[in-house]
Amino acid sequence: MILAILLAVLAFLTVAPAHAKTGILIPLYSYPETTETWEPLETAITTFPDVQFYVIVNPDSGPGPTDTNYQAAVAALRTHANVLLVGYVFTSFGARPLDEVQQDIETYAGWPTASGLAGIFFDETQAGLTSTYKAYTDVARNTPWPGRTTGYVILNPGEDIGASDYYTLADQIVTFENTYAQYQNQAPLPLPHPAQQAFIIHSFTGTNQTLASVVQAFETSGIASAYITDVNIATSDVYKSFGSDWMVFVQDVNA
Repeated sequence: MILAILLAVLAFLTVAPAHAKTGILIPLYSYPETTETWEPLETAITTFPDVQFYVIVNPDSGPGPTDTNYQAAVAALRTHANVLLVGYVFTSFGARPLDEVQQDIETYAGWPTASGLAGIFFDETQAGLTSTYKAYTDVARNTPWPGRTTGYVILNPGEDIGASDYYTLADQIVTFENTYAQYQNQAPLPLPHPAQQAFIIHSFTGTNQTLASVVQAFETSGIASAYITDVNIATSDVYKSFGSDWMVFVQDVNA
């Protein structure tokens, strides 16, 4: 009995990050053209070692082809204890065949150990398709990942899904992905499972004080992770660059 309990605890520790407070979920969808491309992230990671970073790597709307430059940049991120890396996989709102999803997952899992990931970020998640997403997430959980007993899973419906049984399938669920204006219209957002929820806010237009108050609200609510950027969706790809408020946001999370 004691052995069974210890094994259960060890299995949990290999999945759950060591940091309990709100972390940062960052869609890292840019290619590391130079060492400066991902430098804002590297700087934040090393400056604030007590902040947990959940980094979504996305070579080409999925694993796609990667070169030695990309692999080296991912490997550099992996050396940090406060970083958990997951690979982007789209699901076409539950319509994508399981064998295609599995192929993407296995491609990520086959990366060299030095740049090995911890699990999968499932984009375009459609609510109400439990059997479909259980099949997707079971593959991610059961695929061998370097140094882990099971894969880390994040689902992204990008909106509130209520008290869904998806929470039994995923470690985190993105229940808001939209502009700051839309966040203001919807706030306060529902929090059925705050410790598993993540919020992504782009096109942020508030002051630094407002940014700090939003982050504080997330911390107080105990949500798993967040990402806020002032990169505007009307003019830019919001996930291929770091906003001018990036370090302010990270400092607020750290505080």
